[in-house]
Amino acid sequence: MSLTTDAFERIRDAIVSGGLEFGEPLSETQIAVALGMSKAPVRAAFIELRDKGLVNIVPQSGTYVFSPTADDVKTMSRFRALLENEAMREAHRQRPEIVLSRLDDAIAAMRKVIAAKDWEGYRRADSAFHLAFLEESGNRYLLKAYHLTSAALEALRVRLQRGVGNFREQSFREHCEIAELLRAGKVDEAAALLNFHILIINESLHTFPLNPNKGSRKDKADDRDYAVVFAVEASPRRSA
Repeated sequence: MSLTTDAFERIRDAIVSGGLEFGEPLSETQIAVALGMSKAPVRAAFIELRDKGLVNIVPQSGTYVFSPTADDVKTMSRFRALLENEAMREAHRQRPEIVLSRLDDAIAAMRKVIAAKDWEGYRRADSAFHLAFLEESGNRYLLKAYHLTSAALEALRVRLQRGVGNFREQSFREHCEIAELLRAGKVDEAAALLNFHILIINESLHTFPLNPNKGSRKDKADDRDYAVVFAVEASPRRSA
């Protein structure tokens, strides 16, 4: 793995998991120190993260964790729903046994990590469930388009799971039901539930700190202890 790839994955995971906050400024120098590398791979990682919609690079100002508006969230979630609905139908049509096996594996992993209260593990299993549709659809362009917004939406869903009462439990039940509907050949019903499952985020936008307040710690990257952020983010990766 290259240093740029390592930096990209570590920073991406910190953003998605909530270790780094929406709108937070990022110090290239201090992140490089925390990751034990030079600034060059961190700078290159920032560019990749920008292309994935996870950071904003502002000339003469700095690099900031993305901070989506409510309209951004609605647009991204509708885009994802369209792509994933088509991918699910194609995957079920072309490789029904393979996709169902992958869904079953993801659900088994979810059940295990829920029992252990391993929420980073749940995030990975949740992602694996949805990627099964894209990767088994037989259409690489669907998968490429999906990756344009998948990490940003995953970051939002992680925060939703933390902030809304039984959201994680509801999410798990919906995963199970989608798989069972597909197993029964009820593709239209599975698609309707998948659509609801993805778009529910739009009903909970009031729970997200989409526009961080100015004048807070978020405005001062120098105050951030990145060694702590990346030590925490590294733990699940080592145990995966």
